[in-house]
Amino acid sequence: MPGGLAIAYHNLANMLEAGVPVQRSLNTLIPGLTGRLQKAFLALAEGVAQGNPLTHTMVQYPKVFDPVDVMLVEVGEGSGNLPDMIALLSKWHEMSDRMRKRLISGLIFPVLVLTIAAFVYYLPALVLGELSLKAYLFKAAGILMLFWVPAGIIFLIVRTTPKTGQARRVLDKIVLRIPVLGSAVHKLAIGRFCWAFHMLCKAGVPYSESVDMALSVTGNTVIADRFAPAAKSVKAGELMSAGLSKELPLDLVEMWKTGEETGRLDEVSKKLADNYSEQAEFWFAEFTRWFPRFVYFLICLMLIRMILTLAGSIRGGYPL
Repeated sequence: MPGGLAIAYHNLANMLEAGVPVQRSLNTLIPGLTGRLQKAFLALAEGVAQGNPLTHTMVQYPKVFDPVDVMLVEVGEGSGNLPDMIALLSKWHEMSDRMRKRLISGLIFPVLVLTIAAFVYYLPALVLGELSLKAYLFKAAGILMLFWVPAGIIFLIVRTTPKTGQARRVLDKIVLRIPVLGSAVHKLAIGRFCWAFHMLCKAGVPYSESVDMALSVTGNTVIADRFAPAAKSVKAGELMSAGLSKELPLDLVEMWKTGEETGRLDEVSKKLADNYSEQAEFWFAEFTRWFPRFVYFLICLMLIRMILTLAGSIRGGYPL
């Protein structure tokens, strides 16, 4: 099911398409929203009432509105194509929410099982009286730290690394090399670029500007670098496809070239966006399928060692 922002955008687009004024549309939405989302839309309505553009208020709520939201709403307001831009943003967030929920749902259960296993591992020693309760909890926490400390460090690195620059580029290269997950991120970044480019083309933004603006929402600087020369090709009077990196998938380059030659690039970019988004979902699904197996394998090793240790302890052969 789509998230709150995707639904809010969908309803807002429908009302704007029907001719309902922006402020009245926002006021109609607000009672059905909750928490941070309701506060943000209330601020939007107040801003419109004061004669401010939507983007003037949106930038004040970065935890609600992504840069792509601000960018496309600004384009929609400037071109008079706001309902279509809001509708496309609804689909964008629906796709993003679907992938995020798939990833989270695939990770929650194995992490929970691993946490339980950490406490089960030393339970026989506690029952046999070989460990005090304090020592048992300390050892269980030690197992959890082996998992949570690296995970926490990775999370902090990802969160604190600047969105641009060499450090981000190195991090993005590492992510792309992670088995399975790297493939998912690679496909997702391409899909995000194609989606953003399609939305900007729909708003009538020139191709060179669409490329430059779409680069900022790929989510991976390595993939963005592979699309970046396309803008220079357009400005030089050449086909955009001539500037696409050879490291991009061949089918994408060929379809892009065909879209330019036939004048149907906005349609082709939409097809590419759908295709690579579906591939990203597939690889995220594969990651959520294999990650639990890896965790369960570790748990099996823990259980085998626990059984051997318990057997030795019972025989008095060697200590736990």
